[in-house]
Amino acid sequence: MNALPAMLWIIGAAVALLVCVVTVMNSHYRNGRASEVRPVSWTVIGGHVASFVLLAAPYVVYLANSESIGAHARSLYTKLGWASAAVAVALVTVELVLMYLQARRAMLAQEARATVQQDAAPSSETGGNATDDDDDKPSSLW
Repeated sequence: MNALPAMLWIIGAAVALLVCVVTVMNSHYRNGRASEVRPVSWTVIGGHVASFVLLAAPYVVYLANSESIGAHARSLYTKLGWASAAVAVALVTVELVLMYLQARRAMLAQEARATVQQDAAPSSETGGNATDDDDDKPSSLW
């Protein structure tokens, strides 16, 4: 029971770092394939939620079982509590920022693909009187 809060925190931090790595890899920052960026997947969002829960759980476990934890481990947890909480908040914040940046890049890539497709389509399909509302797709402005 002494090591359970630390193990949960380490697993949560590892999941958070994994979510950050996957998000950076899917954002294609380094390989120049910005037009291939896709929106944040539900798997990454689930990983973010899991890391949040795993990073919060050690504090609940510690508070619920502090009497059964040894004196040395309790003093260590007390000493490192604020620092570990600050690192946990920073990891969750970095996850959110990276997911936002990927979503933004995906939106810009989608707009660029739509512009390329629109430029490639012939403009006189309906006899020259085509408007934006003539297609059966919902407007992206609303």
